[in-house]
Amino acid sequence: MTAPDPLAALCDLAAAGRLRLVYVLGVPRSNTTIVCRLLGRRLDGAVYEPAMPSARTPLRHYARAIKSVYAAARAAIPDDRPVMLAVKDLDGFLNDEMFGFALAASCHMVFTTRDPALQYLSLERQFAKEFSPLHRVRSSLRHPVEQHWFFMHALRWLPRFWRLARAELGGGLNPLRTAVAGFGYSSWRLQAGHIARARAALGAESMTIFDAGLMRLFPAEANSALDAIAAACARSALGTELSDIGPLELESHSRMAANSHWARQARAGGGIAPLSAAGDLPASASSAAFARKVSASLYPQYVQTFFDPANRQLEAVRQRPIPRDAPPGLRTLLQAGGPAAAARRLAGRLD
Repeated sequence: MTAPDPLAALCDLAAAGRLRLVYVLGVPRSNTTIVCRLLGRRLDGAVYEPAMPSARTPLRHYARAIKSVYAAARAAIPDDRPVMLAVKDLDGFLNDEMFGFALAASCHMVFTTRDPALQYLSLERQFAKEFSPLHRVRSSLRHPVEQHWFFMHALRWLPRFWRLARAELGGGLNPLRTAVAGFGYSSWRLQAGHIARARAALGAESMTIFDAGLMRLFPAEANSALDAIAAACARSALGTELSDIGPLELESHSRMAANSHWARQARAGGGIAPLSAAGDLPASASSAAFARKVSASLYPQYVQTFFDPANRQLEAVRQRPIPRDAPPGLRTLLQAGGPAAAARRLAGRLD
């Protein structure tokens, strides 16, 4: 007997026009959580990282997480209009089935990116906290079933992360940092294909790219872009504005739970946090050197994504003075006339 397709019910809801998504995909540590949260406030709710492998069957867990928020929202929404949800995931977690569903169900797709050096340093700091022995013991005691399956999936994923990083960086490197870099590469390298597929399936007007640094440097323009996405989706699906039912939120695993340290920090602000003075993260000399090595291999892709026409915020701020506290990498991009000039200037910084 063929096992039932876990996504079948969700696909049916999308095909019938009863469920519409604004899907937020990004590389790790690139503002995906706050973008999803702010969109969820403008829509009917938000689902955080349903694709993270934290259950025995990730695809069933993925479908169940989205369906549960849909059901809660449907109870409060007139039956003659679709439920509209924001869903946040990392590019590296989505398999082809999940991404195919995301394309079919989305009225808009949002991709987030970030300066690769800062993105790596932020990810390394997050891994150091979340994979510390004390944190692992505490998480296993509080969420034993989830942590068991996460560990089992991690055993399968870690060799792939090492292979990805070694293919990019070569061998003989710190194995822990190599694993962190490989986790990042798994999203970076898939993101380019996801962007191309989204543009082909949804059209250029139904896709937006946000750069984390640019969002924090110009938060007003970022909020305006989020307003426009929510309003356009509401008009296309409803012909009117959304009614306010109060945002619903579902954390698809424990590290996103409202009472976790990480989630409290991520959700502490009511909106986009302004960029701090230098925009740099404190790092040891060895971490900073490894981040430069990682970023050298990722800057060509990052520059192309930053100057993609879907980064509409860039057009909105192009004529604005560059704030004094702009990080050096972001300043270089804003001063450049386009991707070719930006790539040459960034290459000079990394030499």
